[in-house]
Amino acid sequence: MPELPEVENICRMLREKIVGHVINKTLVHLPRIIRSGDINSINGRKFTDIYRRGKYICFELENDLMMYSHLRMTGTFLWKNDLSEAPTHIRIEFELDNGVLLYRDIRTFGGIWIIKDGSPPWKELGIDPFDSEFTVKGLRTLLGNRKQPVKQAILDQHLIAGLGNIYASEVLFTAGIHPLISSNSLEKPEIKRLHNAIMTVLSTAIEAGGTTFRDFQLSNGKSGAFQEFLKVYARNGKPCRICGKPIEKIVLGQRSTYFCTKCQK
Repeated sequence: MPELPEVENICRMLREKIVGHVINKTLVHLPRIIRSGDINSINGRKFTDIYRRGKYICFELENDLMMYSHLRMTGTFLWKNDLSEAPTHIRIEFELDNGVLLYRDIRTFGGIWIIKDGSPPWKELGIDPFDSEFTVKGLRTLLGNRKQPVKQAILDQHLIAGLGNIYASEVLFTAGIHPLISSNSLEKPEIKRLHNAIMTVLSTAIEAGGTTFRDFQLSNGKSGAFQEFLKVYARNGKPCRICGKPIEKIVLGQRSTYFCTKCQK
């Protein structure tokens, strides 16, 4: 958390605010957030684009300079016209010619990389669900040689970039697939349901502004609303919205996993 829908919403909101605008200066309150590069090298440069790759935010600047960010557990970017109402836990301030971009991170697990003419900070990143190559056939190929439970497979960022724990549970419920089923045992109809569920759940979550638990805020300071649509995540003991059986919770790969024993086979 934040996962793909939250990151996508941040990118969309910031694109309207920062693209085409110049960074006048930066103020770093917590230097270790900068994982590589010189943050001052972005001063005087214009943002030319902002987009998402998996859970990474990619800031494109003039003269082939890139700034990447991974928000981890509690990071986010906030946009302010001024600092008359500065939030807490601000780690970096970017003063632009039209306002202030703030990097906020309560638990400080996130990071920022400044890279000139080089490779991005990720070594191996799987296919993004919104890439044109992410097809039913492609998903079947990705999972075909995996013996691990399907929940763990779709969380593997080397296979599929962007899916996190919240949406993995929701996707498997929507697809009617039990999280402990071996990935390589899924038949073609199940793969098709899984692919459709990934696209449907992520698209719906993006339109809802993502999911907010505790600290996450969108760039406009508001919360996401997808938590109102959650079918299984964090609903252990509550009745399934379809069959009425209590939602169960197990720990799989050190992560909480929620599912319905009747609706997911």
